[in-house]
Formats: sequence, C-alpha cells, structure tokens
Amino acid sequence: TPDPKAARVKLGLTQTQMGQLLGYSGEHVRQMVYEIEQGDKPLMPCQRRLIEAYLSGYRPKDWPK
Repeated sequence: TPDPKAARVKLGLTQTQMGQLLGYSGEHVRQMVYEIEQGDKPLMPCQRRLIEAYLSGYRPKDWPK
C-alpha cells in the first residue's frame, strides 16, 4: 500500500491536484488530502488503486501540467 503523502510528493502534485485526481471537488479538496496523509481518513480501495497506477506511470487526460 503506497504512503499517500510520499506518493503525492513523488508524483510532484499539490494536495489540491492529488485530491482532484482522487475524485474530490469543491472547496475542501486540500483538507481531504491532508486528512488522508495524516491517517485521519482512510483511502478508499479505488483511490489506492489509482495511486498505484499513477506511480506505475499511468496518466489520465486531465493530469495536471
């Protein structure tokens, strides 16, 4: 299981960018990612699979520039 913060840093993403890629929207995107990184909110299985795919090189069309 990838460490969410280490994965985000390795991918060069901000908390907002990572949150959007994990399916969050609205004004609390950054807070949701912060809570996941702190261990206060668990990753859903589909989010874990997305992070693993991103670390393996997968890039969706909406990947941040």
